[in-house]
Amino acid sequence: MRYPALDSLRGLAALIVVVHHYLVALPAFYPYPETAGGWVGILLYSPLHLLWAGSEAVSLFFVLSGFVLVLPRWQGLQFDMEQFIVRRLWRIWVPMMVAVSLAACSAALIGAKDVSGTSTWFNAIWKGASVDAYAQHVLMLGSMDLMNSTYIPVVWSLKWEMWVSLLLPLVLLLARQRPLIIVSLGTLSIGWYWTASPYSTDVFRGLLRYLPMFVLGAVLSHHRQALTVWVTRLNDAMCAALLLLALLIIPVQWYGYAPQPLLGRLALNDYAVLLGAALLIVLALGWKRWQLWLERPGLLWLGRVSFSLYLYHALVLAVVVRLGAGLLPLPVLILTAFALTLGVAHLGYEYVERRAIERGRATTRPFRRNQA
Repeated sequence: MRYPALDSLRGLAALIVVVHHYLVALPAFYPYPETAGGWVGILLYSPLHLLWAGSEAVSLFFVLSGFVLVLPRWQGLQFDMEQFIVRRLWRIWVPMMVAVSLAACSAALIGAKDVSGTSTWFNAIWKGASVDAYAQHVLMLGSMDLMNSTYIPVVWSLKWEMWVSLLLPLVLLLARQRPLIIVSLGTLSIGWYWTASPYSTDVFRGLLRYLPMFVLGAVLSHHRQALTVWVTRLNDAMCAALLLLALLIIPVQWYGYAPQPLLGRLALNDYAVLLGAALLIVLALGWKRWQLWLERPGLLWLGRVSFSLYLYHALVLAVVVRLGAGLLPLPVLILTAFALTLGVAHLGYEYVERRAIERGRATTRPFRRNQA
């Protein structure tokens, strides 16, 4: 069984990441000012930050991935690790390397000179382009997340997608435990990450933070039927209140923002984001009004092209701004890049992503026949 509403949630999360990166290309938004007035302050430090809460949207990605990856197993389908890994390589690595290769060619042709009026985040894009950096992206599980701005600034999350794919049997094992045990372990794991090794690039330490996000999605997937029944018994007012709660707590780190917050606050931020993500998913399983809104054709299309949107948006932004600098005002260039990104995402899905998925399925067919 497929859940179209969850695809739309993924599409909305991808769109939020796009808006996030397009705003932080402006020096008014990045580096994040401690104090800001006017509309910039409202977008930064109010619940409206939800509209461009990029890191929070990636956490939602991870929870959704955990939900979807284990769903076939809960539905009684046979799990084949070899087949699964081959398909994940086609699904993630191949589209990623196409985007990285296009970014590497763009960097070589256009260059990475600073653009006046843009932020330090934007000017860092393509600065580290090199043969070594490209090789690290090919390896994927290595150090490419240390070169996050070298080609496309989203590769760090794809590294964790692949690591968790390799650890999927562990995810399945954990998701079978009692929910209270899983919540306790996840809480301790994230707390350990933030108190012992914040921002570490070590794989084990990184998994302390990101693995619980995938496990949470797997737990929701495992108990999806009971959660659906629970939500259907709530009236519209209760469901609306839970939705509002989710939307308010997801951007909680921006309420009273500090550049160097206490480590305990950072852990609490993650807990709030994951609670909000879980509420969004659970409501999408059983609240008809939320489902109908998410299953609108435009949002379903956004969900379909979400991965390509995620991969190509920063590349389009860098190309448009660097080629158009001095010819058009920066806001016009950013709006132009946003419009082009939607078209590029559609092309990326049709000609790269979809074909890679099909090729992955075709490649694994001999494995099934041999086993039979």
